[in-house]
Amino acid sequence: MMKSIAKKVKFHKADEDDDTKDPTAPFYELQAFDSIWQALRWREIRTRVPTCFKKTIHSRYMLANLVFLGYAIGMLIIDFNPSVNGSSSASTVDETSDNMTTTTPMSILDQSVDSVPLVNHLYIGFAIVHILSAFLYWWAWRDHSWLDIIMIPEYLNHIEAGLYLWSSIWYSREDTLGGYYTLAVHRIELAAAIVELIASFGWIMSWYLTYIRTLGRGFTLDDPDTIAYSVTTIASIIYLVYNIQINISPEQYGSNYLYTYADILYFISACFYIFAALRDDHWFWFLPMAGQYGIAPGKIHIDTTKILPSSGKPSILMTDLCRQRRKQDDPMEKSQTESNATGSVIVTVL
Repeated sequence: MMKSIAKKVKFHKADEDDDTKDPTAPFYELQAFDSIWQALRWREIRTRVPTCFKKTIHSRYMLANLVFLGYAIGMLIIDFNPSVNGSSSASTVDETSDNMTTTTPMSILDQSVDSVPLVNHLYIGFAIVHILSAFLYWWAWRDHSWLDIIMIPEYLNHIEAGLYLWSSIWYSREDTLGGYYTLAVHRIELAAAIVELIASFGWIMSWYLTYIRTLGRGFTLDDPDTIAYSVTTIASIIYLVYNIQINISPEQYGSNYLYTYADILYFISACFYIFAALRDDHWFWFLPMAGQYGIAPGKIHIDTTKILPSSGKPSILMTDLCRQRRKQDDPMEKSQTESNATGSVIVTVL
């Protein structure tokens, strides 16, 4: 029976493809198009595709996303391929069991767990891939200290992956629905689901603290990252609900398929993370995203007396969590904040 999929999100990439010093970054786009056909002229394709391809093959974030996508596809194959999960042979057993007399709850917990050795080995292998995926997403933050607060979700992801590896090793030891190892697996995966949900909200925090403030980035459906982390968070909630149900009613183990909906959502989120990474590498210059039609992001000029965030918020270390409180207690910092709040902003298009 399927256990969780690796939650692999990284919302904004501290990578060369998204560096504010990179003149080819999408938010520095200086050319606006009037139609998709104008943007797909051979001159544009010949100029842009080599640059995009070079950025993609050097992107650590893209590598992590590809591993996540392959992992998500593999979990869906286990869920829905009868020749892999053994559901075709299990259906004959269900037909014979329908003719049996009604059993008591105690005898239900004494029933054996349907276990397919191939699936158990696949889960162990995918659990190792889960750990690899967690490492790759941590590795993608190349320009941040390992003590940065945005690394907390990545460490939680490692803990979650370790818990799922632990539970997958015990799958082969499950004997009955109420057996020691079966119930232990349920508790381990419930703990992993809780850690996963906390990490999902942590990734939203990481994205908010680091994303580039420009057209097409923010809490809107124009940003594929927003769709991706929203779908991932919903899937994490579904997994938590599933594990709570299994812990309350162990007799549902093997017949409760709520987790399959979460796996489908994880696959969808993986596709959107790939889409977001390609967008950051400027593969979709021809699409009307971020005001591309009629206005180019790089043509927007801001005259202001107020300090505006342009490349995310300042880094916060785990060892300096009280910095904000000290700022509020500092009268000089407070007066500076008030003066900035009264500044004016003038936006012009060059």
